[in-house]
Amino acid sequence: MADPVTFAEARLHLRLPSTVDSDEQTEITRMISVATEYAESFTNRAWTTGSKTVYFDVFPVRNHRDKLGLYLPGGKITSITSVTYYDTDYAQQTLASSKYRLVGATDRAFLYPAMGEVWPSDATSEPKHIAVTYALDGSVSVPASVKQAILLVTASLYEYREDGIIDNAGLALVKAPKGADDLLSPYRLRLA
Repeated sequence: MADPVTFAEARLHLRLPSTVDSDEQTEITRMISVATEYAESFTNRAWTTGSKTVYFDVFPVRNHRDKLGLYLPGGKITSITSVTYYDTDYAQQTLASSKYRLVGATDRAFLYPAMGEVWPSDATSEPKHIAVTYALDGSVSVPASVKQAILLVTASLYEYREDGIIDNAGLALVKAPKGADDLLSPYRLRLA
């Protein structure tokens, strides 16, 4: 997965010289990934580019039309790579792309059976046996405020590398900066 904030952007935000050694660069790059994960968790959408797989226990039943879709968290989904499941003989099956359709791929995406199709009825009842893999394209249009929030969290992780710091008032636990939460709040998706 590619993070929306580059090492160069983080280096400038942290006011570090261009001669950062490779160990420090590796650590800052990891902090960017952690900050991006925080932003994704807070907003319930993906800000990275890459592939994601989600797992389901069952295909939705036909008697509730509004409940037929499988919710695909993330953000902007560019395509469905595969839909696989295990049948009652425990053989892995792959659904043909003509059997399903993607609805609402920009923010709240769902996978539905194609028109005139139904979900397979031979799926086993094992937990997490249905796998939907899809491609995300979150970094193309990441708002500046989201990038800034990621930079704020990265800077906090860089500055306070432990669980807490000792200051004049005693021990203070380090949390994500409130400014980051404020910047991310407008992009928060309510879960279904």
